[in-house]
Amino acid sequence: MASDVGARIRSLRTAKGLTQAQVAEPLYTKAYISMLESGRTRASMKALEHIAGVLGVKPSDLLGGSSTPATPQYELVEARRLLEEGRAKDALVILEKLEDGLTASDQLVRLRYLATAYNLIGQPKQAFPVIERAQRMAELLESVEESVRVKAVLASAHAKTYAYSDAIRLLRECVTACESGEVKDPTFHFRRLVDLAVNLTNDRQPKQALAMYERAIELSSRFSDQASSAFLYAGIAKLYQNEGDLEAAIRYNQKSLQVYEELGLLDQAACALDNAAMLYADYGSKERARECLERAGRLATAAGRFGTLASIRASEAEVTAKGDPAAGLEAAQEALKFARKIDQPDAQVRCLILIGEAKMASSPTAARRSFQEASQLAEARVPHLLRVVFDRWSRAVEAKGDSDEALRLARRALETART
Repeated sequence: MASDVGARIRSLRTAKGLTQAQVAEPLYTKAYISMLESGRTRASMKALEHIAGVLGVKPSDLLGGSSTPATPQYELVEARRLLEEGRAKDALVILEKLEDGLTASDQLVRLRYLATAYNLIGQPKQAFPVIERAQRMAELLESVEESVRVKAVLASAHAKTYAYSDAIRLLRECVTACESGEVKDPTFHFRRLVDLAVNLTNDRQPKQALAMYERAIELSSRFSDQASSAFLYAGIAKLYQNEGDLEAAIRYNQKSLQVYEELGLLDQAACALDNAAMLYADYGSKERARECLERAGRLATAAGRFGTLASIRASEAEVTAKGDPAAGLEAAQEALKFARKIDQPDAQVRCLILIGEAKMASSPTAARRSFQEASQLAEARVPHLLRVVFDRWSRAVEAKGDSDEALRLARRALETART
C-alpha cells in the first residue's frame, strides 16, 4: 500500500510541475516526501491531508483502491469523507470497529472523528469520554495541533448541550492558536470563527457574533469552502432575524440556500427553505412561505431526513395559524403526532406552543397544560427554546386579559435568558 500511495503522490506532483520541496513545505521536509514516494515509509493521516491539500485532491484519492481489512488507513479516510457528507451514522460503523493497524497518531485522529460523529448524530454524552481519551493521547504524543483540534470537538459537544459559555471559551482558544501559528490551517481557522459566531449568537451576544462573522468572511477569500460559506450565511441570517432585521435575514438566507442547492446538499437546502418560510411569514408574505415549505418538504423526503420534515410540518402549522387559527390548531396537532413518533423535541415544543396559543381563548386550562408540557420538554431537551415558550405563553395570557400572569411569565422568560 505504501508504494502505491507513493506512486500516486509522485504522479500527481509531476503532473502539477511541483518539486518534492514544494509539496513538503511548510510542515515536512523534501527527504520525507522522497521516502513516501519510494514506499520506504507510510504517510500519517495528517501528512496525507497536507499533501492532498497541496496537490488539490482528496486524501482518499492518494490512497485509491477499495477498502480492505489490510488498509485501515483507507478506512479512516473513508470515515472522514462520510463525516464531511453528513453521513455520521455510516462513519460510526467504520470508526467504532477500527482499532487495529493504525499508528498512535492515526488512532488519535480516529478518536477525534469518532467524537465528531457522536456530536453530529446528537449524542454529545457519548462524545465526552471519547474526547477525554483523545486529549490524553494528544498530550502523550505532545501534539499541539491535535490538542487544538480535539478542543474544537469538545466545544461542539458543549454547544450540543447548550453550554454556550464553555463552547465560546474553547473556540476562542482555538482561534488564538490559529492566529499564533500553532495551527496553520486556514479552513480550520475559518470554521472555528463561524462556530464562535454561532455560539455567540445563541448566547445573545450579537455584536461580538457579527464581528466574528466579518473576520470569517475576510478569511474565506483565501480559499474555497462553499459548504462552510453557506453555513456562515445561514448563521448571519439567524443573527439578523434575532435582531429583527428581516430583510437582511432573508437576503443572507437566500445566499445560504443557493450554495446548498449548488452543492446538492438536500437536507441543508431543506433546512434553509424551512427557515426562509418563517422569515417570509413574519414579513407578511404567506404565499412565498408556503412555496418554500412545499419545496423543503420534497427535499427532506428525498433525503430521508425525518427530523427536518418534522420541523417543516411545525412551520406549516405556524404559517397556517397566521391566517386560519382553527386550521392551524388542527395542523399543529397532526405535526405534534409526527414529531413525537420520530422523537424530534424541537418540533414538539413548537407545536405545543402553537396548540397552547390556539386554545387560550376557548379553554385556558387546556392551553396551560400545553404550555407546561412545552416548558418541561424544552427544559429537559431543548433549553434554547425555553425563553420562546415563556415569551409566547406570556403574550397569549396577556391577550386574554390576565396582565398579572403575563408579567410573571415575562419574568420567567428573562430568567431563562440570564441562565
